[in-house]
Amino acid sequence: MKKTALGIIALILSIVVSGCTMLGLSPGPTPSSTAPKLVTPPGQKQYWNDASLFGPVPTKYQEEGDKYCQAENNKTAIGYYPNPKKYDGTYFGKRGYLCSLN
Repeated sequence: MKKTALGIIALILSIVVSGCTMLGLSPGPTPSSTAPKLVTPPGQKQYWNDASLFGPVPTKYQEEGDKYCQAENNKTAIGYYPNPKKYDGTYFGKRGYLCSLN
């Protein structure tokens, strides 16, 4: 019983911490040397592991980013990363955008 209670508490804490990481941060001042990674499998709403790894969207990519985000039922691109990672850990080989959720 004690192990089960501790396991449930650990699970809840991990969900809360990862949810804050996925939804609560904004992009950093520049793209990080560490690539952001999708944490949800294909076919589900896509979330990045850490929004702060993104930098601001360069002006020349804002329109492209906004179109991508709007196609995913989001509002605008608020972050940019030159080559983020897919859910499986491989690189996309193209630009990635962090989208506003509202």
